[in-house]
Amino acid sequence: MKDFAIFWGCTIQTRFPFLEKSTRMVLEGFNLPYRDIDGFTCCPEKSLVNNIDHGLWILTAARNIALLDKAGVDLVSPCTGCASNLATVNSELHSNHKEKNKVNSILNEVGLEFKGNNKLRHLVPFFHDEVGIPAVKNKIIKPFNGMRIAIHYGCHMIRPSHALKNDDPLDPKKFDNLIRAMGAESVQYMTKLLCCGQGLDRIDQHENALHFARLKLKELRALKVDAMALCCPSCYLQFDNNQFLMEKEGEKFGIPIIYFTELLGLAMGYKPEDLGLDSHRIEATAFLEKWQRLNGDLSKTTELNRQLEAGFGIAQL
Repeated sequence: MKDFAIFWGCTIQTRFPFLEKSTRMVLEGFNLPYRDIDGFTCCPEKSLVNNIDHGLWILTAARNIALLDKAGVDLVSPCTGCASNLATVNSELHSNHKEKNKVNSILNEVGLEFKGNNKLRHLVPFFHDEVGIPAVKNKIIKPFNGMRIAIHYGCHMIRPSHALKNDDPLDPKKFDNLIRAMGAESVQYMTKLLCCGQGLDRIDQHENALHFARLKLKELRALKVDAMALCCPSCYLQFDNNQFLMEKEGEKFGIPIIYFTELLGLAMGYKPEDLGLDSHRIEATAFLEKWQRLNGDLSKTTELNRQLEAGFGIAQL
């Protein structure tokens, strides 16, 4: 496999470093040839930067892509927003030569040139298409057989479809296939493709953001799923942190939010505390206990519960 660069974006490394850790653990567990590139900046974020200055949004993304061109590597990101923003700008510059020339006239001043010849992919379709379902299955030693997991794709993993070309934007299946490869049931539900609503928090509409999260969490509670799986730090912020805020106000959902790399890491045999599950706001204790029980690992349940309770107590202070 060709070398590829990981694009972490801003949110994972600054707010959720345990998600970076689980991603690195999984990539290294598969012996994948990833690297970090010096000089990456914010992708940049679309809802704020693009609405304030479209030219700055284009230039910043083009500079990040030009760093890939210079290194001669593809890009994989565990952040849906970053993958979507970079792919969108890449597509726009390829179709607008006047804008591309303008961008390159600026980038040339710092020794860079936008070419946009390398692949820009999100982590989930990368694992589905490049690593492959058979390779994923071969790594599973503690499957999730008997467990019901609801997938949240998020808007930007699959849109804009003309730029990303990751999956069917109206009926995506790749994340579902990966969940099934780990042995779990991928639960189908009405609000599956509903936006998480986290972007509303960025424009001071917190109550509306909670409303979006509440719609999905209520449905999943009624369906009695074991967990929600996702792979976007903004969506994680919405469903883990904001769910925690709602529960502090008396709304009880109890839906653990598990990142794709945490779920895959667990199935590969990594310890929950090493993957950072004790850093979550919404406890995953019941989810992990059921998983241990289904794998015939009852001896570890009591100790696991003790460790996670201690960890969650620290995380919530």
